[in-house]
Amino acid sequence: MSMLRSERMLAKYPFITAARDYLSMRGIAVDELGSVRHGRDVERAVERITEAVRRGEEAEIGLQPDEEVEVLSFAIALLLVASVGDNWLARRWALAESLRCGRFLEEERPDVVAELLRTELGIKVEPSPPAESEYGAYKVRVPHYLSLTSRIDALEWKLVNRVVRQGWVYVTPRELARIAVEAIQKRILGRYEEARGIPLPDSLSEVGKRIRGILAEKRSFEAVAGQVSEKYWPPCMAKIKSELIAGLGVGHFANFALAAFMITAGYTTEQVMAMYSQRSDFNERIARYQTEHIAGQRGSRVRYTPPSCSTMKTHGLCVEDGRLCPGIKNPIQYYRREARREALKQRKEKRSSSEE
Repeated sequence: MSMLRSERMLAKYPFITAARDYLSMRGIAVDELGSVRHGRDVERAVERITEAVRRGEEAEIGLQPDEEVEVLSFAIALLLVASVGDNWLARRWALAESLRCGRFLEEERPDVVAELLRTELGIKVEPSPPAESEYGAYKVRVPHYLSLTSRIDALEWKLVNRVVRQGWVYVTPRELARIAVEAIQKRILGRYEEARGIPLPDSLSEVGKRIRGILAEKRSFEAVAGQVSEKYWPPCMAKIKSELIAGLGVGHFANFALAAFMITAGYTTEQVMAMYSQRSDFNERIARYQTEHIAGQRGSRVRYTPPSCSTMKTHGLCVEDGRLCPGIKNPIQYYRREARREALKQRKEKRSSSEE
């Protein structure tokens, strides 16, 4: 019997196929989930979501002793998140759950890790043989490594900075867990999309309202975000913002570029914070520190300007290779040019109106 089918493994990794089979075999109907019998399961599900919403990357969902409760509560949490239908909530919860799984993977036996990643996530990974262990405890096929690290900005993850031998990239247990988190989050979000069509039982409607209330409290920054005008924004910055709002993964460099652009354009740190809050991994304390640092209010007191258009191109953030912004060398130059054009237009219209 595969190790992945034990209750302990299902409790730690409730996104795997065996967890679905486990629930199916127990014959638990969706309509029953709001009954007194499943009270502990529901409360644990609410706890998982609440912790994710309030703490994001720093969430401590942990592992309860009752393994059945762990498996069921994940399924109930999935239904509750799907019933709300908010992509930001879905990504934030999926991130917290995937990071939880990643922490467990770091401590798992190499053969178990390799089996789980291969069979469940389609990642070609093998424990390194003793003769190659100096390069890393595991090795991952190059295409899978590139796919799963594409959104990680840090230079140490670039292929040129890795040990690569015969089509394999060598990684440490912690690095492999970091890579796996990307794939696990994607798997959970796939389950979320599937669950969106399942109606929430009436018996869970009040619980659903609790989740919406928790979400509304956390996302109060949106009222500030609504004050931000994009009328003069260059295409690259407008694209970054649209991806944030859509709940898509946006890299750290893109977040820096957007924050530096907004601050240079005259937006307040609170408005920049409102924009950051669209990230599923939003952490108010960290975001405030980073924003105030970029604004020159902390650290060296140097106020950062947005990256040049050539740097934006290097990071793959330029839209249509600059075709929409002829003659522009920096996003803030586009913003100021469009603002001046609008001011001149309004002045001409006002003059024409007075002459009439």
